[in-house]
Amino acid sequence: MKKLILSVAVLVGVSTASFSFAADKVSNKAAAAIELVSSSDLKFKLTLDNVKERSSLVIKDGDGTVVYSTSIPQSEKYTKIFDLSNLLDGNYSFIVSNGGEITSKPFAIATETKRLVTAVEK
Repeated sequence: MKKLILSVAVLVGVSTASFSFAADKVSNKAAAAIELVSSSDLKFKLTLDNVKERSSLVIKDGDGTVVYSTSIPQSEKYTKIFDLSNLLDGNYSFIVSNGGEITSKPFAIATETKRLVTAVEK
């Protein structure tokens, strides 16, 4: 019975996120090809192909505030897993500056809370 109550508490307390992506066209084949793969535990796997010298990655919120920034080493393929569980609900964008080219991948985080009712035995 304690496990059932604990499970219900976890279901009520834990939120899941859904992500939506906008289509992004990259006109130049030499540009970094951005691939985002999401999982249910608020993690994104970002893969970039053909990374040029002096490239960077920024995550901005809907207001344009930078929430993460890093430089990316030049390579044929760059992969990193991002844990986005500390971000609040809202709209965000991955912005990659690859040499002189800038590519943006918008995404959204939305919390869904599920409630469950069960009978309790005395």
